[in-house]
Amino acid sequence: MSRLLRSLATFACLLLVSGLGATSAPASASSSTLCTGYSGCAKAGMGNAGYKAVSGTMWWRMYSGHNCTNYVAYRMVHSGLPNSRPWSGGGNATYWGTANSSVTNAVPAVGAVAWWKANVRPAGSAGHVAYVEQVISADEIIVSQDSWGGDFSWARITRVGGSWPSGFVHFNDVPLTNTAVPTVSGTPKVGAVLSASAGGWTPAGATYAYQWRAGGVPIPAATAAKFTVKLAQQGKRITVRTTATKIGYPTASATSPATPAVLPGQITNSARPIISGDVVVDSTLTASPGSWAPTPSALAYQWSAGGKPIPGATAPTLALGPELVGQALSVTVTASKEGYLAVPVSSALTGPVEKGTLTLTGTPALTGQPRLGQTLGVDLGSVSPAGAESSLSWWRDGVAVDGSTGTTYPLTKSDLGARLRARAVFTKPGYTTLTVRTPTTTLIKTIPTMRVVPSSDRAGRLRAEVTVTAAGVDWVGGTVTVRSRGQVVGQVTLRRVASVLVLTGLPPGRTVFNFRYLGSDTVSGTLWLARAVRIS
Repeated sequence: MSRLLRSLATFACLLLVSGLGATSAPASASSSTLCTGYSGCAKAGMGNAGYKAVSGTMWWRMYSGHNCTNYVAYRMVHSGLPNSRPWSGGGNATYWGTANSSVTNAVPAVGAVAWWKANVRPAGSAGHVAYVEQVISADEIIVSQDSWGGDFSWARITRVGGSWPSGFVHFNDVPLTNTAVPTVSGTPKVGAVLSASAGGWTPAGATYAYQWRAGGVPIPAATAAKFTVKLAQQGKRITVRTTATKIGYPTASATSPATPAVLPGQITNSARPIISGDVVVDSTLTASPGSWAPTPSALAYQWSAGGKPIPGATAPTLALGPELVGQALSVTVTASKEGYLAVPVSSALTGPVEKGTLTLTGTPALTGQPRLGQTLGVDLGSVSPAGAESSLSWWRDGVAVDGSTGTTYPLTKSDLGARLRARAVFTKPGYTTLTVRTPTTTLIKTIPTMRVVPSSDRAGRLRAEVTVTAAGVDWVGGTVTVRSRGQVVGQVTLRRVASVLVLTGLPPGRTVFNFRYLGSDTVSGTLWLARAVRIS
């Protein structure tokens, strides 16, 4: 640099120190000094990036020591550029922007060069350059700088007041660097929720935007950190592209590794199917499907008995037929939805199917008289449910009468002296057998005929031959009593031949005698026969 140019540069940097970096009051309200000197700034936590130790070196052929251009040239070399001036021509600060117009604009960025043209307040005729340490906003920055014949400092620059840089030279801005690629967590299947991590970035403090992709193509509106996989992504590989932004830094993006191809989803059951209803023959069971997520588009049912599917039992309800008696039941509900694997879930087992109960309405009864030659009938009432079959039998003194299965029963001499009843057995598949019995009859008896031949062959005496016969018996036994004038005056025991009754001490005259047969187990009694006899 010529002596004249050096003099001009000194003047420019000195002017800037008095406006931005001097310890005296600032020349404009648009800038304020934050610290001054290597030591003072170090104590305030504002470093010089090692320039203090190498300030005696000329960087980009700028004059060494306290010099705005040498300091900023050092920061550019320190950021990775070679120590070779990127342009030909003069090195005064005013040329930095004009000589590098292709990388100069009005956008502040961390690591860029803040550049003031010559005579742009507060720079002098040689202009000024500083290093952008922070970008607070589009209208506020913090810079570090050095000044010819002055000192190192940090300053806050705001747009108001006319001290804003003429531009920013972007030689080698500090980038947002991705140090760890974004990742996708979660199982790639339909309906699943995938989560994106932003990955690692330096410097810290960036904000992140996301764009999910399927098969390399952006998914519309999928710009959140979480993404629910849809049917449209099935079979495709998913990535997420993370874009990091931080004020003062160029935007940067990074893409995660691709997931495996998206699999069909799986419907989740949170409450298994339930069977309701009475587990009894001829009842109907109902299956509730349980709880599923997401909501299935279709539900299929399959009932099983004893662990084996029941053919054709594919409705939500099941009518219990007799063939299911004794078997425990379950229902399997299979939920399906497009893009999801069908999921079967079974209910708990019921208890064994119980037999039904046949119910009798009415009171069983016999009709007809329990007399020889009469016919007994039976009224068994009605049995529900309908469809039961019945078998009828007649019982004599607790023993079934062979061949007696009709609803009527003619009484024969074989029944004399016995009691009869009818018994019906009702059966229906799947039901407990119902046995119905009528009350028993009284003893079956035959009706007798009595013959009396009275005579009075002596004074005060009655002689009577008594014979009792009855159908169905060879001879009638038992006792015949005689009453006269309201009192029993004699009795005779019947024998196989005619029985003779003799009464003595009777008063003379015409007397009416009442003969009564008292009956037996096989012959009815209460038979009266009156005879008028004149007693001598």
